[in-house]
Amino acid sequence: MLSLYPRAYARLGRLTPIPADCGQLCDKRCCQGGEDAGMILFPGETHFPPSFRITDRTINGTPVKFAVCPGRCRREIRPLSCRIYPFAPYLDRAGVLSVIPDPRAKMICPLLSESALPLTDQRFKDAVLDVFTLLLEIDEMRPMLEAYSRMLDEYKRFTGSLQFVRLFPHSIFGR
Repeated sequence: MLSLYPRAYARLGRLTPIPADCGQLCDKRCCQGGEDAGMILFPGETHFPPSFRITDRTINGTPVKFAVCPGRCRREIRPLSCRIYPFAPYLDRAGVLSVIPDPRAKMICPLLSESALPLTDQRFKDAVLDVFTLLLEIDEMRPMLEAYSRMLDEYKRFTGSLQFVRLFPHSIFGR
């Protein structure tokens, strides 16, 4: 399982949603850190320096690890959630894996505006989908993604802030 993360990180490489430093658009709001600001860790993703405080949480009854952000870090040690922000993996009830704009990010990330969303780098989109297709080899990943996706459903229902757009659907069955 641990050997999948270096492959996943390598697949993303230095790709970002746009071919520029998007932090200049919003003064790096997603990297501000704080006492409770952080990112969900995916199963098996737990090797971070002491500057990250790792806590236990639950998503719809499923235990998950959460990395509380120190506010600044070296790009190469960021959790996967940071690397793919402001997008999220999404597993629908039929088992179709896609990557969607994260509805939790809508209020802080200018990349999710209607005018900016179509400008997302296609290579980045393809890499994110490839990464989660690879990580589905981890036994714990599917149940975690199911719970995570239901959480995103609830968030979207609660806020109504973002229509889910299937940017890159891919069935995980029949492969």
